[in-house]
Amino acid sequence: MITEEQIQRITDIAQEKGWSVNVEDKNETRVLFEFQRYTKYGQDFLFNADMQGEDIDSLIANVKEYYEGFDPDYEAYLWIGDDGHGKNGAPYHIKDIVADMEDAEEQIYELLQAFEMEFL
Repeated sequence: MITEEQIQRITDIAQEKGWSVNVEDKNETRVLFEFQRYTKYGQDFLFNADMQGEDIDSLIANVKEYYEGFDPDYEAYLWIGDDGHGKNGAPYHIKDIVADMEDAEEQIYELLQAFEMEFL
């Protein structure tokens, strides 16, 4: 089972990179982490990654899988309203929404790198 020290170290590393961390679900077999931060344009961006037991490699693999599947264009599309401009607090111009999602992708990558440097 994951220890409180492991959870704290994961949290500390993420916070050093500008992320807030919540432990959403914790039991004997897994822990679900929620990583949240605001983008440059102020969008509330978050994703979840889980860790199986004490296996930090499973958390890193889960973050890597999310990063590799992240599509800034598709994510930007979700923020574009019927009028062709940003909705729900997204930037007005499409190019700014795409840039914001590309920045989010870079932030995920930096978090992944920090975990890999610490634990691999």
